[in-house]
Amino acid sequence: MLGLIAIVASYLGISMQTLLLGLLIGYLTYFWITPILFTARRAPSRPKWKGGDYKREYVRGSGKDIPCRNPATGEELPGAKAYTPEEVKNARLRASQAAKDWSQTDFTERKALMMDILDWILDNQELIARKSCEETGKTMAEASLGEVMTTLEKLRWLVAKGEQCLQPENRDVPLLLAFTKSARVEWYPMGVIGIIVPWNYPFHNVLSHVATALFAGNGAVVKVSEWASSSAKWIEDVLREIIGKRGYNPDLVQIITGYGETGAALVQSGVEKVLFIGSPGVGKLVMKGASSTLTPVILELGGKDAFVVCDDADLDHAIDIAIRGAFINCGQNCISAERFLVQDGIYDEFLKKILIKLKKTRQGASCKGLRCDFGAMTMPSQAKHVEKLIADATSKGARVLYGGKRKGTEGKHPTYFEPTVLADVDLKMEIATEETFGPVMTVIRWKSEDELEKLCNSTPYGLGSSIFSKDYSKAERISKRIVTGMANINDFAIVPLIQSLPFGGVRASGFGAFNGKEGLRGFSYRKAITTDRLGIRAAAPDWLQYPVSSSAKNIVQQAMFMVYGRSVGEAVMGCINMVRLVLKAPSKKDDQAAAGKATSQEDTKA
Repeated sequence: MLGLIAIVASYLGISMQTLLLGLLIGYLTYFWITPILFTARRAPSRPKWKGGDYKREYVRGSGKDIPCRNPATGEELPGAKAYTPEEVKNARLRASQAAKDWSQTDFTERKALMMDILDWILDNQELIARKSCEETGKTMAEASLGEVMTTLEKLRWLVAKGEQCLQPENRDVPLLLAFTKSARVEWYPMGVIGIIVPWNYPFHNVLSHVATALFAGNGAVVKVSEWASSSAKWIEDVLREIIGKRGYNPDLVQIITGYGETGAALVQSGVEKVLFIGSPGVGKLVMKGASSTLTPVILELGGKDAFVVCDDADLDHAIDIAIRGAFINCGQNCISAERFLVQDGIYDEFLKKILIKLKKTRQGASCKGLRCDFGAMTMPSQAKHVEKLIADATSKGARVLYGGKRKGTEGKHPTYFEPTVLADVDLKMEIATEETFGPVMTVIRWKSEDELEKLCNSTPYGLGSSIFSKDYSKAERISKRIVTGMANINDFAIVPLIQSLPFGGVRASGFGAFNGKEGLRGFSYRKAITTDRLGIRAAAPDWLQYPVSSSAKNIVQQAMFMVYGRSVGEAVMGCINMVRLVLKAPSKKDDQAAAGKATSQEDTKA
């Protein structure tokens, strides 16, 4: 058998180990992942909605114009209109009406819808990537990874594990109730989730959170960024058709466009929960708006992630990942590696190898068919912000070793910013603590772990981190000292791909999480339930029933020693004393007589 594998490997021009790994992955995929997806696919159980007419009967916003352009070429894209506050309210009402029916579906039906969406994405990968490139300026490869693959994995995970996360969960009960009561927690659809997403991944940001909301039995109203509004109609039309083909009201998902006024209206529209992804400044406004209606919120507010390279790290491995961490999507990711903390012993070698790699890369318009490693930035104002941070850093002693310049006219597209390497950065510089959200590798030197901890925790953010070291115990130790909601050992940004993990930060990076069971349960309302165990309807003991026995206080006190005693002896004595008091407890008649006599004596004294 091994001889045959060796012959095949030689014919294919690959090593035997590579072929064996491929066969193993194929085996796991076919026998583990594929059956789950195969069984989830099923024909619609209802006729098509309105016979297959999924078109909207209302306008997509009537407010201000939202012009749209391709950042990589400057070409004009189909624009949109802003939704007025009244139109936002109506969108929420439509989604709410549709959600009443959808909330009654079982998980078999919800899985089938997820598979319908997954199948559509598989068949339209090129189209999705191209539209993302045109709207954001990213490369086709970046879009395929960040828009297509992550969304497919989200849908696969929901189908494979989502039902399990929302099943009733049994909880333990106190010893005193162990034989008479059982307890559990259940999760129910909330209604309509308000979702406000940024522009950096226009397809995934919408589909990922919509899928979670739908799987939890909710409807959704999604407000997209004014910088990614061209594809809003297209995405909504796709979802309307997929939902309608299964026989459900296509109004279940509403995708709205607009500026700040539209987002504020969504927060106060009556949605049952709000998920906001954006800046801390706007996040505070969302919280303020939601507070007036006590609407719960989940906030993901960006980061200033540390990328730590220890002197015992596999440097070549770390270099490849560092370039991706700093420059993928032109650094326009909330979990971009924004600070590269490189230990003193390898600092110079790290910079040398980074520069060698970068000189072989190319920047341009991938949507035009060019082979490009990096694309354009989406917002001209953000490019200006990056320029400002670099200027401040260089004025205080930082060195630009590569790039550092913006291409394009201020306020116009295309807006390219060169991949930039900024060395010798320290905490006096704004770029060391302020979120860059651009293609800048900010490199900081460190010597001791105590110094590293101070550097890593010097920003108000706490989203993610990466630690590179061959010494795993050291890497874990360093990770524990960095205050973040996520951490990766010897890798970068893997958490979003592992959908079982919650995605979220601490401090100024927000609170709450999406993805994982936390994300599904976060889009559900929780109910704690108790019931009788084995049909035993246990009443309170006679001495505790009204009117309460005069011995009740002493009996309860001894019961506490029995259950919570500090030693076996104390627990045994508590039990004996409790039984003795119960047996000697006066009857209800005697208690009432004694109480009446005491009352009469009090009246006589008065």
